Amino acid sequence: MTLLKCQHCIGEDKAAEDTDHVEKILPPGYSHLLCHHELLDMSGDVENFRAALKLQMTTEEQVQKWLEDFQKSSALTWRKSRTYPDSGRYNKYRVDLRCQHKTYSSSSKTSKNTNCPATMFLILKRFMCERKSRSGDPHIEEGYFLHVNLRNEHNHRLNTAEVMRWRDVSNDTIEKLQQLYKSGHSPSSALKTIKYNLQEEEGDNYTYAIADRSICPDLQFCYRLYHKLFQKSCAEPAEKDISDELFKPLELEQSWETAAITDGHTTCIEDGVSVDAVPIITTEHFTEDDEPGPSAAEEVVGSLDGQLEEIFGMLKKKLNEDASFTPPIRAFVSSFFQIKSDSALQASLFSFGKTTPIINQINVLPATGPRRRGALAGRRAVGRPPKNSRREHPYCNSKSNNTSQTLTFCLQDNNTLENDLKPV
Repeated sequence: MTLLKCQHCIGEDKAAEDTDHVEKILPPGYSHLLCHHELLDMSGDVENFRAALKLQMTTEEQVQKWLEDFQKSSALTWRKSRTYPDSGRYNKYRVDLRCQHKTYSSSSKTSKNTNCPATMFLILKRFMCERKSRSGDPHIEEGYFLHVNLRNEHNHRLNTAEVMRWRDVSNDTIEKLQQLYKSGHSPSSALKTIKYNLQEEEGDNYTYAIADRSICPDLQFCYRLYHKLFQKSCAEPAEKDISDELFKPLELEQSWETAAITDGHTTCIEDGVSVDAVPIITTEHFTEDDEPGPSAAEEVVGSLDGQLEEIFGMLKKKLNEDASFTPPIRAFVSSFFQIKSDSALQASLFSFGKTTPIINQINVLPATGPRRRGALAGRRAVGRPPKNSRREHPYCNSKSNNTSQTLTFCLQDNNTLENDLKPV
């Protein structure tokens, strides 16, 4: 029996309460002591309640194992909201957990955040093995050191496909993926194998099984696990200058003949042209057995096939969600269909991503158009010619200051001119 009602905490009036909804989410193989139970209003098809449980555990490893089994049996995923140091006098381990559907809101269209108020507190009391505990708590005397305060108050459904696809991948599924990788599978082929096995095991329930991410992970997780396990063996080779190959499209147009397969590289030789291909992943990097796996070429092709599916899937998602990706994707498609030969296609693939965008480094000039003269000022504003455009009189002093020409000044100037013209 997985659930027992505490004789010290629950009275006779509450001993007959129905607690089947609590027992069905608890993991089997453990003895749970129910000290408090409060049934709340239902939220849709979810039975909300509050419960205080106690278990006979003494180590942190046992608590982690129980939490893992509880998440598996209840189909719930919990995240840490607060931790406490192991420095107290009474508590050896304590952690506050929250439902995974209470997280930071995301700007994307699909988000798992519902601001779920469900919480769970785990408190492991310190176990005194040298002496007898002086605590007066009867639960401590009986060996119930783990206290679980569960507030099962979810504001979302628990068994729908929308919720199940956010679950964590289980350890059993991770082990299956590791075994498939070691036997020579790529991430995409390993995922197809898992789906095929689920179809044989589940039968009519296959459509519900593939919606559960814990047993049927997504392709992105398969690739992350693959590169995490075999990151060293999958390291890319040093970048090589391929300018010579880009300027020789006629030589690249011919089919290359694979001359030799080396450890980590495939050397292709045709008319003196040598190119390092994608590094080969063999089973020698994964297992200690000498049994040969699939050929290197098949492994590389399978890996690239899955990566191409992922890349074009991301492009389709960007095209549907973000309108700013429409012009560049349209230009990419138009440029792709303008390529007429295999050599040009190979050269384009080699140079893809090598050029650094310099759009932000160039100052954009304004659009060309008829120039407009600036606003005029001074003498030109009223239509008069500038000073330097007039021819000065040979008898006048252009550097002298302008003075008012009165009648007296004109007579004196005339007399001076007549005296200068008289013969001597």
